[in-house]
Amino acid sequence: MTLQPAMDDGGKTTQRARLSDLVAVSAIEEQGGRMPWSVWGKVAILTGMLTLINYRQFGYLWDDWQKANWSHGYLIPLFSMYLIYSRFREIVSVRRRVCWFGLLVVLGAAAMHIYAHSWLNNDWSRQVTMVVLAISLLLFLGGWQIFKITWLPILFLVFAMPIPESVYSRISLPLQNLAATGSAAILTLVGVEIVVEKSMLMVTTIRGALEPLRVEEACSGIRLLLAFMALSVAMAYLTDRPVWQRVVLVGLGVPVAIACNVLRVTITAAMFVVDKRELGQDFMHEFTGMLMLVPAALSLWAVAWLMNRLFIEEEVAEAAQAV
Repeated sequence: MTLQPAMDDGGKTTQRARLSDLVAVSAIEEQGGRMPWSVWGKVAILTGMLTLINYRQFGYLWDDWQKANWSHGYLIPLFSMYLIYSRFREIVSVRRRVCWFGLLVVLGAAAMHIYAHSWLNNDWSRQVTMVVLAISLLLFLGGWQIFKITWLPILFLVFAMPIPESVYSRISLPLQNLAATGSAAILTLVGVEIVVEKSMLMVTTIRGALEPLRVEEACSGIRLLLAFMALSVAMAYLTDRPVWQRVVLVGLGVPVAIACNVLRVTITAAMFVVDKRELGQDFMHEFTGMLMLVPAALSLWAVAWLMNRLFIEEEVAEAAQAV
């Protein structure tokens, strides 16, 4: 891993891993900071070809993004473009050359794409192979250095592609049960009488009435899970830190999403406990879904901050000993 000197808050010199350790070369020679028009032309032609070949899939994606569970899909391409923009100076400065090994990858990706279109009966496989084909074309035409910088921002587009219904259902059921069990435990701690059976909650209101609640598929947290995974990947990509710390940030996306969904279900159930049924059914349910982005982002930021404070000095000491 390449280490780079930096100044911490106390003015001391520390060693931070370059962002390029994970997805790019460690040293890039400056070549002017502009992309030649010929390259822009090639990018436009390839983009147009891929769009023309897969125009139906883009239509299906647009239709899916109209649904509540996948309405975040609009944001993913914007994030992907921002991730590429954040590395634009490096992209235009690296040496671009044809990688003939990439041609084999292109042929393999094209075969996967054709197989997905001809025999696999789900749009997700066709859309994912479309992304794989785009990445393989970059490797073939741009070479390894371009590939190392851009593969992750392009693969990031997978978060915008709705997973198959069969997979969605299999994942949602255990998440529904987990959300119900977790929220019941929290409400019990604060003195609420509650009975839980799988995804069904039976809460006792402040009037002593029993209120049945079911954690539906829409409340399973899959939408939050995918959104927070995308957030953790973007955060890991954009911050300069060791590879293992980036892996930790990406891995935290799953437990953070589950915890936030449990909190969301708990807040919704609390509205029924205090006899605010109308809030629990409509406003609070939708509002807390957006509100959970705040604790999720703060959790990831707090873990990143702790890792900076707890592990940077140790890495500096190891680097000094190595020298």
